[in-house]
Amino acid sequence: MFLFGCQEESLITVMIPQGSPELASIYVKNDASYQVDVILGVDPLIAAFSSQSHDVIIAPTNLGAKLYQNESSYIMLATIVDGNYFLASQHHVLTSLNDLEGKELIVFAKNQTPDIMIQHLLTSYDITCQMTYVDNIASANAMLILDPNLIIMTAEPSLSLLHQTYPNLHVLDLMPFYEYIEGTTYPQASIFVNTKLNSKTLRKIESDFKYSTNRVNEMIDEAAEVAVSNGIIMDTELIKQSIPRTHIIYRNAWENKQMIEKFLSLIEKMNPALIGDQLPNESFYYRGD
Repeated sequence: MFLFGCQEESLITVMIPQGSPELASIYVKNDASYQVDVILGVDPLIAAFSSQSHDVIIAPTNLGAKLYQNESSYIMLATIVDGNYFLASQHHVLTSLNDLEGKELIVFAKNQTPDIMIQHLLTSYDITCQMTYVDNIASANAMLILDPNLIIMTAEPSLSLLHQTYPNLHVLDLMPFYEYIEGTTYPQASIFVNTKLNSKTLRKIESDFKYSTNRVNEMIDEAAEVAVSNGIIMDTELIKQSIPRTHIIYRNAWENKQMIEKFLSLIEKMNPALIGDQLPNESFYYRGD
């Protein structure tokens, strides 16, 4: 019993939200060195930052920045998922943002990151459309099912579930439009690590998450099988379809500070409360040894 207790204490504890962050982390989840808790919603993440219940927390980038301003013990190790917001419609062909001109667009999470990103794009491309807000992605998808004439904003992996039901669904990836304006992508989800962790553990975490993200992208068929065997409740074919659109990529936070700050600055401009009213200082970014 004593030996078993020591083994349990040595596990690296991780909290991961369902969806694309979980998919990006499936090889970490499959590693016996880690105890991984997969959660739904933002409240468990906020509680984990406050209680320091986990060594590693994957969370929306702006949430980690906001809680850092509130004296959180977590700093950013890396980004892990780029923005994967999409437009989708059963009826309307979607080839560019111009296809939104004069139309109604269903958007989820008013005044939150999805809303900020689409508003930024519409303003930048001088597009005028009517925006109708719903609480979450599931509600947006449900509206499209009820009314094929609508255009909705959605995200992976929910998009792939919708695409499975409607194979002829018209889809437009919003990331290239943001990248054209800003010259870079933006980090939707990031890895935050407790400052109490030693250098050896941090190097392992960095190596393992980097391996997981690379493996998911390079070995899609295998990754889909591993995901299903580790509790992701999606068909393997659906996971294979969603991976290329999920924009999974590992980027060291310090080396990509400029890209992250550009994203946080946009949020600060439109809703500063989402990042704690100011940009985090340089200590927010893990520099390594």
